Amino acid sequence: MKVAIDGPAGSGKSTVAKQIAKQRNLSYLDTGAMYRSVALTCLEQGIDLANTQAVIAQAQAIDIRFEQGDTGQRVFVNNKEVTSQIRTAQVDQNVSTVAAIPQVREAMVALQRKAGEKIDVVAEGRDIGTVVFPHAEVKVFLTADASARAHRRAVEREGGNAAQQDVATDVAEEQRILEDIVRRDNIDSTRETSPLVPAKDAVHIDSSHLSVDEVCAQIEKLMDEAAAKKASELQAGAAMDTTAVTEQQPVATKDTWESYYETKVQDFPLHARILLKVLVVLCNAYTKIKYRWTIENLKTLLVASADRGVVVIMNHVSFLDPFLPACAMILAGRSLRPIYKDDFNRFGILHWALPRLGAIPVARGTADVKALRRAQRALQKGESILIFPEGTRIRRPDQVPQIHGGFALMAKMAKTDIVPMAIVGALDITPYGKHYPRPKKVYCRVGEPLSFNDIKAKGRKEQVVEMERIATQKMYELRDQLMAEHPGRK
Repeated sequence: MKVAIDGPAGSGKSTVAKQIAKQRNLSYLDTGAMYRSVALTCLEQGIDLANTQAVIAQAQAIDIRFEQGDTGQRVFVNNKEVTSQIRTAQVDQNVSTVAAIPQVREAMVALQRKAGEKIDVVAEGRDIGTVVFPHAEVKVFLTADASARAHRRAVEREGGNAAQQDVATDVAEEQRILEDIVRRDNIDSTRETSPLVPAKDAVHIDSSHLSVDEVCAQIEKLMDEAAAKKASELQAGAAMDTTAVTEQQPVATKDTWESYYETKVQDFPLHARILLKVLVVLCNAYTKIKYRWTIENLKTLLVASADRGVVVIMNHVSFLDPFLPACAMILAGRSLRPIYKDDFNRFGILHWALPRLGAIPVARGTADVKALRRAQRALQKGESILIFPEGTRIRRPDQVPQIHGGFALMAKMAKTDIVPMAIVGALDITPYGKHYPRPKKVYCRVGEPLSFNDIKAKGRKEQVVEMERIATQKMYELRDQLMAEHPGRK
């Protein structure tokens, strides 16, 4: 989900965005810090801000990095921390001048889109809902009267919390901040490129007399409504698709990659079925000899998928991971269709081969409705789906993965179970920093099926969220059990 919070300086965007990001486990994208970083760099290097070309050169060359510290988000520019430096009065007075330069905004918007293209974020700034993320599910234009905003900034300057509205401040300093805010509002609202204007579909919230918690509550309500609307649309589409599935089983008569996504593997053209079986036999033999892999409790998975498809979730550490359960299932007479990120479709041979092997692409980090419905139809046809909730390979044991949701909704829509599975030892084949595989034994374990009938939560959304939490927890428990039983394996 993308949450875009726009508004003028001092309206409380940063405070609100940080709190929502923390409460909803979203990434926080501080776009204002990026423009401040450019302004600070120019000021430190003595660059005249009227020298537009020099400022543009800095914006295009700058390296901005965010890190989460004990006391909040830290900002680094060219590997130097500038968290406090970008919040000074001098930067306040000059950042709008820098941000008004079209080429600077283009450079920063490119960085912002790249940072948020494949993750769930809450972003705040001046043009998030209109330019950076125009398709954000939630758009808010947060404002407050100028005097209230000036007081908040004055409190912050004196080391207080901007939410403490009853704190006394230096009157003269607050008046200077007020004048600066009015000046910045004028610059931001009248610049030619990406002026400060609310998106047409943004919800306006005046925070002048609201607490941070009250503002957050309003935005989180909007988030819940957006999520419920999306789930309802998916459910409605799924209901329509279910009718089509029961009426007719399409056959891939045309040998195109699109036809393979919508057809049961057993209905693939003869040459595709022969290719799949040959590759599975060869892959199974090669990997068994080289990596001596085993899948404990495989029978549990085979029984669970005997009469219907199930969603199999598994931790992801290497390219070997999808082959093991796929080979075992196919050789046992079952169909298992892996979900893969569509980035691989850039490679011609993979774009040709993966659909013919039964795999289904997904645009990672987005609400890919098409992929969701393809998977749902496959499940309803009795085929199982393999998903890696981590979304990418976890290459180091200490790496903290970001779980990508969606697998529980898929299972809920198809009215089926989720089977957790774990793999250990595959990371030892090609350790981090190495390029050549080594023959190491690999262990897999299948857990007990998880049914929505056992979920206590009420409401579809709550059930999906709870199932994702439980299923992911079970997957990691299986992994930890294997690591404990085979010390040193990763």
